Amino acid sequence: MNIGIDIDDTLTNSFDYFQPYVAEYFNVSIDYLKKNNISYSNFPDNWKKEELNFFRTYYDKVVPFTPFKENASKVLNKLKELGHKIIIITGRTNDFYKDPYKTTREELQNGNIAYDKLICTLDKVKACKEEKIDLFIDDMISNCEKVKALGIKVLLFTSNENDTKETSLKRVDNWNEVVRIISNNKEGAI
Repeated sequence: MNIGIDIDDTLTNSFDYFQPYVAEYFNVSIDYLKKNNISYSNFPDNWKKEELNFFRTYYDKVVPFTPFKENASKVLNKLKELGHKIIIITGRTNDFYKDPYKTTREELQNGNIAYDKLICTLDKVKACKEEKIDLFIDDMISNCEKVKALGIKVLLFTSNENDTKETSLKRVDNWNEVVRIISNNKEGAI
């Protein structure tokens, strides 16, 4: 099976990791960010004009050290051992990074993440079509819905971005759950 996997808040704990940098940049407390559930992915409207500058200030420097979710490395290694092809599909572009591929490869290496191919693009639907993805895992509801509309199976990884949002998408909360679902998959189980 070809498995497409997002990075931020799917493989990693990006939301929490970036809060201190958001606090520093916008001169607010981490408590304020936590209380209002704010991080790199959901700036308030009045901060949006600074979003690109924030990305360019921090991403290349700090992304390689983003902590990975528990068992992410172990599960991806297991999936590769089972013969699955892992394609990392992340919404990283030159708009946000000096070199999104270099930064992301360093991050994946630091996390001991096994993969076959890395694609940095905002058009995850196109990437899933081109790579003949059978299963797509992401924490963004909109990405999962668009990919599912192609007839591709999806798993929505629960994150701070989506945990209070209603959706009919099949959710997973951890990487052990992902490997169980894939290992036990019968026709239509996902």
